[in-house]
Amino acid sequence: MHDREQTSAPKAKPRGQLKLLAIVAIVVGPIFLAGLMAKLGMGIPDSQTNRSDLIEPAISVEDWQLNIEPIGYGSPWRLVVTSTGDCEAACMELVNEARQINVALGREAGRVEHLLALDVPASDQLVERLERDYPRLERARLDQDAYGRSLAVHPQEWREGAQLWLIDPLGRVVLHQDPSEPGKQLLDDLKHLLKVSKVG
Repeated sequence: MHDREQTSAPKAKPRGQLKLLAIVAIVVGPIFLAGLMAKLGMGIPDSQTNRSDLIEPAISVEDWQLNIEPIGYGSPWRLVVTSTGDCEAACMELVNEARQINVALGREAGRVEHLLALDVPASDQLVERLERDYPRLERARLDQDAYGRSLAVHPQEWREGAQLWLIDPLGRVVLHQDPSEPGKQLLDDLKHLLKVSKVG
């Protein structure tokens, strides 16, 4: 009987170590996994990150010398198409996309306006088309020099051709949508901003 007790004692020791390792794994494992996910950017929900380009360093409508009213708490969000030169095919595609994004917001659509900003006066033919096809589209004059200076530290392609931007109610240009990417990216970002925003 004494021999049996001696032989069973060594087996108890590895079992205790396994329990200790299991407890450590339960505590340390999730912390290690979360750190790895954050470092590699894997498994992070899309709803927590913007899908369009965040504007950093910041730009405001004053930097563009863009005269739009009202600005401030309670003012609308604005989907703004900018173009240096006349609004041709690519520009009109973005104007249409801005309207489609606005419509896709459903009951929140009233909190958003769409606007076209050109650095040259619109031709009579363009004005006629805009009034016919986009009666709710606002128009503003863009200062080409101020626009170019404000984007000097940003990607070169942002200064070329027609571009689509999101401006918040306080007049800050917050997001840029790459014309080659689907507008749904900006739509998803805008929906999220409208959900969490208290300023407009």
